[in-house]
Amino acid sequence: MDQISKADDDLFGLASTAAKLGRAGRLLDRLADAHHADPADPVAASRYGLALMATVRPGIEAHARFTTAIEVFGQVLAGTPEHWLARYSRARLRALVPSSYGSFTVQVPDELGKAEEDLDILRTQQAAVPLQPYFASAHALAAVVARLTGDESGQRRRAHVAALSRCPRVPARLPALGAMLCEPLVTLYAAGLDPPERESVGELMSALYGDQRAVRETRHRQPVR
Repeated sequence: MDQISKADDDLFGLASTAAKLGRAGRLLDRLADAHHADPADPVAASRYGLALMATVRPGIEAHARFTTAIEVFGQVLAGTPEHWLARYSRARLRALVPSSYGSFTVQVPDELGKAEEDLDILRTQQAAVPLQPYFASAHALAAVVARLTGDESGQRRRAHVAALSRCPRVPARLPALGAMLCEPLVTLYAAGLDPPERESVGELMSALYGDQRAVRETRHRQPVR
């Protein structure tokens, strides 16, 4: 399995910072040129897709970037089906869509179903290799998507949360990508889980992504009782 590298984390951080400063255009152009020069190169495609995802901001261009990023990650997976970050990122993007008013809303059912398929594949793949701390994010995102797809009994969500309880509580050490990877854990923690589940999720996200502002603020704002 192709796992997250320091170069991935560095690029995501660079692209995110450039976007905040309004200077992402040149970086995206350079990465797009490298990708288009050799569309079959999964490394160039992955770098372009990652930068696209990092630079998506609310606005009229957001939908186009979402769509392009999903397509690019698909190209990565066509050549490297066990690319962890590409599959996770595509699932994440399929579970979200920017509205015309510049906010992010739940995607259409077909896309949620595709996100669920990606996460099923990803969790199977990662179960066959040595465990990495950030693998927990795949279980957490699967739990969030299960809820969005009408898991009325909560059976699928509970199974994914149970998988989280078996994940190691050690720092992921991904200062940039952690801002994205902590999202489903933060969502679960704030989503009204049973107290024991919520406490377990809170402890896990603090251990994995305690360096992320979203995690610290969520834990401070909604302490576990």
